[in-house]
Amino acid sequence: MASGVETFSANLTSKIWGHRFMDGQKGPEYVLEFLNVLVGTNYDLHASGYYRKKNSGFRQFVFEGDKEGSKNDIVSLSEEQKKTLYSLMEDSEKIDVVREFFRNLEVPLYDGRGKEANRSWYAKSLYPIHESLLFFELRKNKNSISFERNFYARGGELYYLMLSYGTEKDSNLKEKIETKMKFLLQRNKSIESITNLFTNALDKEESEQELAPLRKHETREYPQLPVTNHPMFLKFANELNNLLNLKIDIYEMFKLLSSLICFQLFRYLQQRVEINERSLFFIDCLDGQSKQIQKLSAESFIKNELNIKEKFEEEFGQLFYHSLDDIEGNLIFWKENPTIFLKEIKLDSLQNARKQRVIKTLQSCQNAKDVSTKLFKVVKEVVGDQLKKHQLNIVRGIVRDGGIGGFRSGSKYRYFMSDNFLKAIVFCNIQPKQEMEFSDFIDLLYTEYGFVIGEKQARNSDIYSQSRLNISYFQKNEISLRQKLKQNGLLIEYSDATAMIYNPFESILEEVLA
Repeated sequence: MASGVETFSANLTSKIWGHRFMDGQKGPEYVLEFLNVLVGTNYDLHASGYYRKKNSGFRQFVFEGDKEGSKNDIVSLSEEQKKTLYSLMEDSEKIDVVREFFRNLEVPLYDGRGKEANRSWYAKSLYPIHESLLFFELRKNKNSISFERNFYARGGELYYLMLSYGTEKDSNLKEKIETKMKFLLQRNKSIESITNLFTNALDKEESEQELAPLRKHETREYPQLPVTNHPMFLKFANELNNLLNLKIDIYEMFKLLSSLICFQLFRYLQQRVEINERSLFFIDCLDGQSKQIQKLSAESFIKNELNIKEKFEEEFGQLFYHSLDDIEGNLIFWKENPTIFLKEIKLDSLQNARKQRVIKTLQSCQNAKDVSTKLFKVVKEVVGDQLKKHQLNIVRGIVRDGGIGGFRSGSKYRYFMSDNFLKAIVFCNIQPKQEMEFSDFIDLLYTEYGFVIGEKQARNSDIYSQSRLNISYFQKNEISLRQKLKQNGLLIEYSDATAMIYNPFESILEEVLA
């Protein structure tokens, strides 16, 4: 059960970012939840709800022997389920081969330190090499199995809404995304056949009868964004559409989707906390080999996190004062009825020790000024640390899982580019078999995304003048990016010293439209 601070934090997060982002949701799970939503709407970006699948029997088969719950229980098939399986295939070795094949498709999930997440079978997922391998997070309570929103926290639903709002005035773009996604997720017919063989045998009940809401609903929780008409959402739709042009399999596409979607969500979260100026991101392309460049990137990360803290503190102050009417007139009543006061500021579920600290300070207040200074300070301290930790962990998780940044032991968080992220950023801006000059590409990264890499961007952003570093550091950073692009097969150098960013893949469009 969530504590009072966690509930308060979630309410504030919803106001700024939407309902809801949670720090427990990993990068791949944003993609998996989004794909579940899209398939559940029958590939309709403007749907009002979607169907979810449990596939609990099939998943118990795949993950048999794995953890089940927090009491070290192990999932195992019932005798009836085993009997059903052997009726499908008389040779038990073939069943083991099928299980091993699907187990190898498990999507690995890691925490902030690179340790593999310890998930129960019903919170594990498979690479969606066909839509039949998409299913929703579950919860097992004694003998019942129901849908859960612990790791599928609604981040994927919010991304769906971003694309939905972004394509509201562009039906052609909407149709392109829907058609390509459907082609991508339905192409592997052999996987569909064997998955259906097992799910038809092990999962009788399965389909959810009631649509999970994607729009405002009177009785059920639903995803909600604080803004719906945002130019960034159209950009997201265009970038996704460009990435889906690649002629590659879903396994490789999933990795690129994870990087792209995390990057898009990161940009949205960061933009929502901008107050006076545009966020800039100094990218360490030297992979920590230069302490000076690494330090600049870490300082850039800290500055952007400070924007998050300041925005949430500003909203916290507004929420605090907005909750309290006529402080002077109500102060005596609140002191006599502190539980009512706590309820009014949405902190009635606080842990007892924190609650008593707030009440003690309330009792010492003599006037409105004391409430707005002494009491406000104590309430801010009570919720502040956990509030900041919660919001920062959401962003750090998305940055890390998207390959946009991270940290190593002994160093601070900084921005860098993993191979998958670098590929995603190239492919969503350059069409298959097309190219762009390297200098134009890093200019695009600066103007479109705020990425500072080389000499020109460092001078234009004032990072060079403020750093007091020799300009050669920024030149080396740019050269390193160029080398990394070349190593990934994304850059061609010509004899006249021209360097071109190149998308080497074929286009999928002919197959999609065939």
